[in-house]
Amino acid sequence: MPFEQGANLPRVKVSNQSAILRTIYHNGPIKRAEIAQRLGLTLPTITTNVNTMIAAGIVRETGEAVSGEGYVGRKAHPVDIVPESRHFIGLEIQGGWRTACLLDFRGQLLCGCRDETPCRDYGKNLELARAMIHKILSSCGLRVSDLAGLGVCAPGLVSSERGMLDLRPSYSWFQKDLRGDVAALLGYGGSISVENNACARAYGAQLLQREILGGAQTFAYLFISEGIACPLVLNTASSFGSIVGAGEVGHMVMEPNGLPCSCGNRGCLEAYSSDRAVIARCEEAMERGEVPGLKELCGGRTPSMAELLERQAEGDAAVRETVEKAVYTLGVAVANIINFACPSMMLIEGKLFQLQENRDSLLQTVRRNLCNVIRSDTEYVFVAPDSFSGARGAAAMAICKDLETYNQIG
Repeated sequence: MPFEQGANLPRVKVSNQSAILRTIYHNGPIKRAEIAQRLGLTLPTITTNVNTMIAAGIVRETGEAVSGEGYVGRKAHPVDIVPESRHFIGLEIQGGWRTACLLDFRGQLLCGCRDETPCRDYGKNLELARAMIHKILSSCGLRVSDLAGLGVCAPGLVSSERGMLDLRPSYSWFQKDLRGDVAALLGYGGSISVENNACARAYGAQLLQREILGGAQTFAYLFISEGIACPLVLNTASSFGSIVGAGEVGHMVMEPNGLPCSCGNRGCLEAYSSDRAVIARCEEAMERGEVPGLKELCGGRTPSMAELLERQAEGDAAVRETVEKAVYTLGVAVANIINFACPSMMLIEGKLFQLQENRDSLLQTVRRNLCNVIRSDTEYVFVAPDSFSGARGAAAMAICKDLETYNQIG
């Protein structure tokens, strides 16, 4: 069955070309006749467009020539994307740290850079990000003008259409023009995609980890870091799916009038189960003298999640109690999400779940709180925490934007 419909009318030839390129991208190596069959276009239309892409250097014939059924004439070579033909930068800005990476057209990581300079100033964050991007490009012998696209992601409420970071409460960033500011800072006139960092990770999984998603029609991406988000994605085989809602489950109220949250409300999930919340509770226990082992391990400074998990694994009672409370509350929230949306799959990325016992505890809590009437067969996949998953997801957005808008025919 065709993935999408094309047309032969001159007025839609640009749409045809991007549809052909997407088909090659998602299914290559692929024969021209199969492209025509999938899109409902004539073989001459496919041949003309593919030849233009070959001349542009973004598509090439590959493998041994094969004969198609009923095909008369010379044997046809399958065609595929040229990975090195186009390059994309992805950038994630967190405030406490930032990452950038360079991907080729196939999404392979060519170079990455991470800066952990703590900084709450928006402008300074962009300056640090610019330095990272120039470092990456210089190391790969590229210039900003060589990029086919750029993607930027950040926590908080983001308007991807306007390219705006509308709100990041914990850093008091309001109405920041991410797209315009990054373009001006880099002197870049090309396409810049902007998205929430959890949504970027979901899009990155959709483009770069299709073997994990399989045939899942919908999936959710639960991302636990300084905040918590869980966008729901309608998955498609040939293009980016659409995200349903902002995914800001971190501000789901779990305990009315509970602990204060950075958003100004009380009792939010983020105040109990985010990395920041878990660390804060353990610091409070350190001050009360309840976790001497942790205090000795981190020398009195703010502990890292890795150190907390180490103490949990070694049986530190106060740390274990804090983590168990965070995982339990998160499990109840996940059950609510499943009861409401019933996604085919949920990808879960968070440092808490580097320990198997926390994974087991989460899933047990989820199952205990699922609605018995709803027969959910959601599959849960734990994704290893990766410093560059957000930046790669941002670059994946830029790749898909390029596929959607590609045009070499005037």
